[in-house]
This record gives sequence, structure tokens and C-alpha cells, in this order.
Amino acid sequence: MAGVPHLQELNDKYREKGFEIIAVSKEDANLIQSKLIEGKSATYGVVKADIGSLYETRGIPHCWVLDAEGRCLFEGHPSSVDGSKVEEWIKDLAPTKVDKELSKELKGAVKSFDNGELGKALADVKKTEAEATDETVKSDAQYLEGLIQKHVDLYNGKITKLRDSGNLVKLGEVLGEASTKFKGSELGDKWSDELKELEKSKEYKDTAKAQEELDKLKPKLEDMRASSAKKALEKIAKKYPDTPAGKEAAEMAKRFE
Repeated sequence: MAGVPHLQELNDKYREKGFEIIAVSKEDANLIQSKLIEGKSATYGVVKADIGSLYETRGIPHCWVLDAEGRCLFEGHPSSVDGSKVEEWIKDLAPTKVDKELSKELKGAVKSFDNGELGKALADVKKTEAEATDETVKSDAQYLEGLIQKHVDLYNGKITKLRDSGNLVKLGEVLGEASTKFKGSELGDKWSDELKELEKSKEYKDTAKAQEELDKLKPKLEDMRASSAKKALEKIAKKYPDTPAGKEAAEMAKRFE
């Protein structure tokens, strides 16, 4: 961290646009506390994890840039990460804050947007745009509506992908989040209705139950005999063969053969 002070600047500049820096170390928690946290000016997060076991590592310090789906967009020395790279990575992200001064007529919509109340912000924007006679106000309303549309596109993309993948548990989580953020709008109502129908389905209940059983089993596996762990995983795989958790259990069972 001391050798890459520009990371703090990048975090401060782009965090509200969807780019966030997290320092990761697999060292002892007390050592992390003394080396990376106490007395340091960095304000980004620090976590204990062995990320090197998941992503290719060549030397320390090393960095990985991950998208929302966990795909690695970049890996290398953190000194090579600069503003131009970050700008490219975030160009299609949905910002969480309005990053410029807009007309006073949009003050309420901006506040709602910054608070994550996107349905309320959208309603206020449309009302202001419809009533506006000043071209600057109209232009600012269209700009803010464009920011909101990025969130709509992001959620639509996630929801479609999760529907296609059959990951119904995650689909339910995303629908719940989207319907809350867009509460009070037609989109919010649509996503809320889809969530209710999803939760009624047998497929969703099986998927949720399978994930619940696998999540409970995972922490126990290392303390189990290989034959017992294999049997427990195969039981979940057999009971819920068409669910993501069932398929994951089947793959995990192979490790204990």
C-alpha cells in the first residue's frame, strides 16, 4: 500500500462511479491490522483472504480487477493501474451518485438518485422534463434519466442472465434488490410481481433448499471422512440434480473419491 499511494486517489475519484479498491492479504489478522490498517491514511477496505488461490499471482504486490460477475479484467502490478484504464473499465457501469451540478428543479430527483431510490428519482425526472420550458433543465433531466437507464439496463442484463442460467436463488436476490430500488415505478412493480411468482414455484423452492443444504455442509467437509463427505455431497446432487447447488455438489464429490 505504501508503494502504491495512487490507489487511494483512484479509489476516491472513481468509487462512486462503480470502481472500488480492496486490499487483500492472507497474513494473520493481527499482522494485517498492524501493517495495513493502524496509522494508515488509506480509506479503502482491507480483508483477509487467499485470493491468489483463485486468480493467477506473480509477485507481491499484485492486483486483479474483477467485474461484477467475478471475471478478471486485468491482473498485474498495481502501479500499472491508472486513470485511463479505470475510465475504460467503468464506462458501462451504472454510477451511484450524480457527478455534476444539475438544475435546481432536479434537486429532489438528484437526492433520490444519490440515496438509491431510483423509482422515485425516475418519477421526479419525468415530471420535471414534462413541465420544463427551459432547455437547460430539459437537458439536465435527460442526463439524469440516462444515468437511471444505466441501472435499468444493468438489472435487465443480470435478470436475463440468471433466468437463462437457472440460478433461481440469485435471481430472487437480484429481483428483490431491483424492485426495492425502483419502488413506486412500473418497473419496480414488474420486478416485484416476477419475484412473487418465482418464490411460488417448485423450481425456486428446490433451488433455494439445495443451496441451503450445501451451504450448511461446506464448513463441515474438511472435518469429515472422505467417504462421508462424498456420500453427503452425492445425496444433495441426487436430490436436486437440476439445481446449481446440486451440480456443484456433484463436482465437489469427485474430490473425495
